[in-house]
Amino acid sequence: MTQMKKIPLGPAQTQRGYPGIGTKYYRILEHMRKGGSINKFEAQHLGENCLGTTVGAMCGDFDLEVTRVFEKAKNIIGVYSRVIRYKLTKQDIIKLNAVKLRGSDE
Repeated sequence: MTQMKKIPLGPAQTQRGYPGIGTKYYRILEHMRKGGSINKFEAQHLGENCLGTTVGAMCGDFDLEVTRVFEKAKNIIGVYSRVIRYKLTKQDIIKLNAVKLRGSDE
């Protein structure tokens, strides 16, 4: 039996421009870029309801390695839930600073 080789259609689409000011994507990215970590309950205060999806998109768009740590946090009714806390690495913060700076010159 022969195995088929996967051939990529083209280069990975990374390093896109910085998101527009005021979007939920921008608010989450800025919070994390400034050294903050965040879980899904904290993200709700920034207008984000699907944090895992947004973080995944950020990883794909900017080629990031986001640290993920499980923790227990209180939800809105006061019951503890197991959630993921997301935090950027220092290398990712440097990368995003460069992307933001490059975008502000245009």
